[in-house]
Amino acid sequence: MTMQPAKKRGVVVLAVLALVAAWAAISHATGTPPFKKPKGTIEAAELCPSLGDRDEAAGILNRILPYAPAYSVPAEDNRPRAGAGDTTYSTLCDVHGDGRLVVVRSEMEPGEDREQWQERVLGNTVGGGAEPFGAGRWAFTSTNRKAAAVFSSCLTEGDHGVTTYAKLTRPAPADRLDDLRRLAVLAAEQAHKAAGCTLAADAPRP
Repeated sequence: MTMQPAKKRGVVVLAVLALVAAWAAISHATGTPPFKKPKGTIEAAELCPSLGDRDEAAGILNRILPYAPAYSVPAEDNRPRAGAGDTTYSTLCDVHGDGRLVVVRSEMEPGEDREQWQERVLGNTVGGGAEPFGAGRWAFTSTNRKAAAVFSSCLTEGDHGVTTYAKLTRPAPADRLDDLRRLAVLAAEQAHKAAGCTLAADAPRP
């Protein structure tokens, strides 16, 4: 018995739908975005010098940044100190993919107490609470997993130090918080050196 053309078409459509459903299920299970190119790769040579060890920083960023088919790193905004009496220093580096994905900033500023510093940095970046970790004089990760910040001692003039933070647009994976912290520490170590700091990074307040 010959199958009618309409029935044939129906069988073909059902077979195609079944294949699409199977593909979607496999794609979901493996985390492969359908119709998307492979995730891009950040190369160490592209990164800002203010991130410190660029090979290590590239590895961290490739682990913590969300999917994008390609990434770009604009030229950093770098404002070095003009001399020994100058207390102005800042750097700004960001990485773009699907929009801006991360900002890493260092800036010299007068010292505060720990609580004031945490509240100010959180208020200026991502909000949320703070979970301290060991680095510099003070350091914390935000409870929403979007930022890590380090305050390192720098100069005796007005108890100036350098605040460094790495701020993500989207939360870091829960198992990658150490990577986020390490990114902030790498940039803080580089800032401490580049700013010509005269105090040890973890020196207590005078």
